[in-house]
Amino acid sequence: MIRQSLTAAVLLLLATGHALAAGSLRSHVAVTADVVTVGDFYPEAVRAATVPIFRAPDLGTRGQVPAATVAERARAAGYLDAATDGLRQVVVERLAQHIGPREVEAAVRDALAARHPDIEPAALELSLSGVEDTHLVSADLPRPIAVRDLAWNRANGRLTARVRIATANRVVTHTVAGRALEMVEVVAARHPIARGTVITADDLTLQKLPRGRMTDQAVTEVSQLVGLAARRSVRADSPLRSADFEPPLLVKRGERVTLIYRSGNLTLTTIGQALANGAEGDVVDIVNLQSRRTVSGIVHAHDQVVVGLGHRRLAQLGETN
Repeated sequence: MIRQSLTAAVLLLLATGHALAAGSLRSHVAVTADVVTVGDFYPEAVRAATVPIFRAPDLGTRGQVPAATVAERARAAGYLDAATDGLRQVVVERLAQHIGPREVEAAVRDALAARHPDIEPAALELSLSGVEDTHLVSADLPRPIAVRDLAWNRANGRLTARVRIATANRVVTHTVAGRALEMVEVVAARHPIARGTVITADDLTLQKLPRGRMTDQAVTEVSQLVGLAARRSVRADSPLRSADFEPPLLVKRGERVTLIYRSGNLTLTTIGQALANGAEGDVVDIVNLQSRRTVSGIVHAHDQVVVGLGHRRLAQLGETN
């Protein structure tokens, strides 16, 4: 990314210039052109403002010129009010943009996003080679980098391109190659999770994964797993699959449960033994421990099964009530 400090420097210098009183000489002049004009030194010089009186320093450098020489040349150019205003030296700086690997990477990322509008630029993880040096370009050049002949395999991330950088004296072309992986956030285990654990948000974290490695069962939202139970043990930092989780068991095979039948204001209960595991809403078979007969019911809560109205064996529930 082109350095943001450049913009801040320009704004600061402009603000300083506006604060100067009429007829005063700037102590610090920042320019983007290859010449320095009367107006750069004296902001109130209207008629002679565009007359060049010095060559600017090289891009990205600064130097000093005697204030007396500045005033002399400004008067010779037509600005008769030019004076030194007590200054001995004036600092002249030529602003520049620094274009290096980071800026090239940003340009390639933007080019990919422009070609593939469905991709968020921030989701691309780039690793490029081919640009090692830093180039200086004019600070007023809006698009110093041009990406050409961009080829990208979205499946494996392989990428090649030609990058043209407009420097002060010439256009430099680099051939870059590498990978651009489209990353997606998936849910992973924050720590080891034992089988049967009911998941909370504290058990989960997000990690980035290349889209090519993402399966159909990958979980992308923490809320998808909260409240579910792990079907198997899960290692820490392991991306999670929806198939590895299920509603928590409220009834476990072989354990005693309460059989409940409600009809209006009448509630009948008895004790039974589950013949199968069951989550909320599951239909399970229960042995009535009083009658030794098997009935089917819907898991309602922890160790509670509601037997549906009309079940032919409901009358057996009343045998102990």
